[in-house]
This record gives sequence, C-alpha cells and structure tokens, in this order.
Amino acid sequence: MITFALNLPKITESQQLQLEEALLKVPKVDALVVEDGKFSITAGDDEQALRDAVAALYGWASSFAGLLMHMQVQCPNQKSMLLGSHSPNDVIYFLASC
Repeated sequence: MITFALNLPKITESQQLQLEEALLKVPKVDALVVEDGKFSITAGDDEQALRDAVAALYGWASSFAGLLMHMQVQCPNQKSMLLGSHSPNDVIYFLASC
C-alpha cells in the first residue's frame, strides 16, 4: 500500500464530499480527511490502483476551473508535486516512489 497526502486550497464542504466519493469509488483506494484541505490517501501499490486514483483526482478537479494548478500530492518526507504542472503519468511515477 502507498500512502500520500493531497493538499488542496480552500474548498467547499460539497466539493470535499464529491472528492471523497470519487476516490472511494476506486477499488483499492481509501481517502480520509485529515484537516480542512488536506487528505490522506492510501492506494494499492500496483500500477492500476495508482492510475485509477490519479484519474479520479484529475476527473474530479476538472469540474472546477483552475483547481489542478493548486492541488499538490506529497509522499511522506518528500517534496510535493503540483498536479497541474505535470501529466497524469508523471504523477503516477512520482506516487509509485512513495
């Protein structure tokens, strides 16, 4: 299993619930709100689970203009990666190194 943090700008409660639902629909992915704008996400360490998790993140964020440019994923004790500056494949590769 791979655990990483998702850092978001201020989002509404409705947006937060939509994100949780999007991630929880993905097999082998679990999401927990740690604090306002910060999620702890656990995903299976296989490539398909990471692809599905990243696809859910990009899919959810695409509904909100500019949000990808403010979303960051962060592995424990590592630098963070801004989703909007990287392709989904780059993000998957980054998360696989967690």
